[in-house]
Amino acid sequence: MKSSSVIILLLFISVGNSKEIVITGQITGEAGNKQLVYTVPIDGTCYGGFSDTLKTIDGTGAFELKFESEYPVFIKFWLTDVKKFKSVKLPVEPDNHYHIAVDARAEDITPSGANEKGLILYAGLPDPAFVEMEARDLRKDTSLVSIHEKIMKLKQDDSDKFKALFDVGEISGSFYDMVKIDRDCYYAALEAILSLGELYRRDSAENRCDVLRNLEKIYAQYPVNSSGLTVSTFWNEYARHYLQTYMHYSKVNDDRDLVSEVVKPDARHTCLMNEAKACLSGKALEFYCAGELFSESIQKNYEKELISLFEQFKKDYPQSKYTQYIEPVIRPIVEYHKAAEQPFGESVVFMNNQADVNSLEEAIKPLKGKKIYIDIWATWCGPCKQEFENNEALKKILADNDVQMLYISIDNDDREKQWQENIKYYNLAGAHIRANKTFVTDLHRRFDKKAGKHIAIPWYILVDESGNIIREHARAPSQIVKDGKPM
Repeated sequence: MKSSSVIILLLFISVGNSKEIVITGQITGEAGNKQLVYTVPIDGTCYGGFSDTLKTIDGTGAFELKFESEYPVFIKFWLTDVKKFKSVKLPVEPDNHYHIAVDARAEDITPSGANEKGLILYAGLPDPAFVEMEARDLRKDTSLVSIHEKIMKLKQDDSDKFKALFDVGEISGSFYDMVKIDRDCYYAALEAILSLGELYRRDSAENRCDVLRNLEKIYAQYPVNSSGLTVSTFWNEYARHYLQTYMHYSKVNDDRDLVSEVVKPDARHTCLMNEAKACLSGKALEFYCAGELFSESIQKNYEKELISLFEQFKKDYPQSKYTQYIEPVIRPIVEYHKAAEQPFGESVVFMNNQADVNSLEEAIKPLKGKKIYIDIWATWCGPCKQEFENNEALKKILADNDVQMLYISIDNDDREKQWQENIKYYNLAGAHIRANKTFVTDLHRRFDKKAGKHIAIPWYILVDESGNIIREHARAPSQIVKDGKPM
């Protein structure tokens, strides 16, 4: 068996010239106007954020995708607006044709074409959105030796199945090599994540040494800076854990967490990008920086730092194909900070004596006389902010039904600035209060009357004109807007 480094080299010199890859398909099962999303293979990479959509042809459900590639690539497909829809990831090669049958009703995708048995086998392998998700099942085993042995067995089982297909000519050598690189990266990422988890549990630098030695072996065998390894769909997560956790822990000489010392809160992304530039180069560095800019921007934390980092990325890579996918997610951050500089509008009202409001009854008391729709949220809550997209339509429905709006934030004191900026950016017309600790405890008690410790946001409450709660778990704005009724 070839070593991983040799396989990577052969894979990327074996094709030579750019050739066409054709993928056709058919969507069935009452797919309606649904669209198929696919990852765009930029320089051989496969990343969910860098994607486009394929509309079906003439409403028949048929589609066709053609693109040029110099070497084998992975491409992932999934259907929009279908809950729990199974995606499919295809290892495809230049000068070949593939077909995928998409059954929207059965929520399944079946591939066929070149290396068909390999495609089907690969489609059945674990393909988590994050390797971290797969690591949870193995975390109960804290022995590094045991973890390594289990992972090596799983990896060998995968390899044996593809080797058997290769030996009888069912898959090509380049297909076999590409899949091997991908599985090598997947299992290296899985073992690295499990080992990094052990670093958090070890109680001293001395006890962490054996974990670090194990990580050194993994990263030596599968170097993060290998441009060939970036073909794997798991490389980005593999590199992120290496740069953002391992590199810091490997420098620790005592029991302190170096991350908190090196990375300043207002320059966290800049520090991490500088770390990447010190460890990566070429296409690997470009891909990593692009992926980080995209993934951090869509978190909707609106860090201003990301704007300057994106500008630097464009200077470093003026011809980068990733830029067109990053720009749309950077734009809202620019708009956010423009909005933050503006004064509050007349429709935003902050409740008096917020620090002294200790319960829901006290919060709604000044608003008695009209029905109240309460939105309990926080600046760190992505689903909360996603619901804000319905606010313009919601405002009209509430006004038509004589219902007033009350926003209750459960953000901590250190997020006061972000709280106010979010109110401006999302144009949250209505009354506002940021709950103190006593008030938050009261909300926890109401949400989970048995334990009094759990709360899930966004959370919506409907109150009548007399201040009585008539619906403790009311419908979300998106649901209200859908049918036009606040009740």
